[in-house]
Amino acid sequence: MSKNLYNQTSASGNIDRSEKWRLVRDFAQLFRFPVAIVAALVGCATIYALNPATQVQKYLLTATILVCMHSAACAINDYWDVDKDRIDHPERPLPSGRLSTKQVWWTAVVVFGCAVLAAIPLGIDCWLLVVFNTVLLWNYSHLLVCNGIFANFIVAAVAAGIVFLGSLVANRPGALLYPIYFVFFYSLAKEIIWDVHDAAGDRSQGILTVANVWGKKIAFAIAWGLIGMLILSIPIALLFLPMTHPLMFAIFCSAMMLIVTIALARYQHQNSASAYEGFVFWERISMLLGIFGLLGTAPAV
Repeated sequence: MSKNLYNQTSASGNIDRSEKWRLVRDFAQLFRFPVAIVAALVGCATIYALNPATQVQKYLLTATILVCMHSAACAINDYWDVDKDRIDHPERPLPSGRLSTKQVWWTAVVVFGCAVLAAIPLGIDCWLLVVFNTVLLWNYSHLLVCNGIFANFIVAAVAAGIVFLGSLVANRPGALLYPIYFVFFYSLAKEIIWDVHDAAGDRSQGILTVANVWGKKIAFAIAWGLIGMLILSIPIALLFLPMTHPLMFAIFCSAMMLIVTIALARYQHQNSASAYEGFVFWERISMLLGIFGLLGTAPAV
C-alpha cells in the first residue's frame, strides 16, 4: 500500500511540474519574448550610443519598460483578437484554449502597469511617452477594427518610439532623427506585409488593410516602395549626416536591407506558410543588425 501511495504521489508531483512548465511555455509564447528582448536591446544600445556614461540603473529601467510594454502589448492584442487568431494563428495559447481570456487580460494589466511604474524614475518626458504608448497599444485592436491602415502607422510609431525613448533617457532627444524615421518606415512596410498573411482573418472581422482594400499586389508594391526609399536614403545619410561611425552604419544597414529584400522576394514568389515564417525570422535578424548600424549615425557628444 505504501509503495502504491508513493507512486501516486510521485506521479502527481510530475504532473504538477509538467503543468507549471506548460504554463511557463504558454506565457512565453503569449509574450513573444524574442521581440521584447530585441526592443530592450535596441533601447539600451541607443542610450549607449548617445551617452556611454549613463547610469546602469537607467539601462535596467529602460530594458524593464521595453520588455514589459512589448510583452503586454502582445498579450492584450491576443485577448482582443482571439476570434481572428482562430483563423490566422490557431496555435497560439489563447485561441487554442491553453490560456483563458481572464488570465491573459489580467496579465496584460499587470505587465503594462510594471512598464508605467518603471518609467517614473526616468522623468516626466519618458513617463508620458510610456503612458501614451501604453494607451495606444491597449486600444490597438479597436483602432485596427476602425481602420487597419491607420493601425499600421501606430505600430510603426511605437517601434520608432523605442529609439526615441533611448534618446530621452540619454538626454539627447534630437540626436537620432534619421534612425527614428528609418525605423518608422521600415516597420510600416513590415506591417503591410504581415497583413497580407493575415488577410483572411482580417476580412472575417471586417478589418480594412492595404491587402484587403487594394489587393496583395498593391500591398507588396507599397512595401517595396518603402524599402526602396530606405535603401536610397543610406548613401544620402552617409553624405550629409555627421556620424560617429559611418562605416558601421553603411555595412550593417546595407546587410539589413539585403537580407529583408531576399526574404520578402521569396515570400512574395512562394506565398506559402513556410515562406512567411522564413520572412518573419530573417526580418527579425535584419532588424537586429540594422538597428545597431543605425546607431552609428549618432553624432559625437
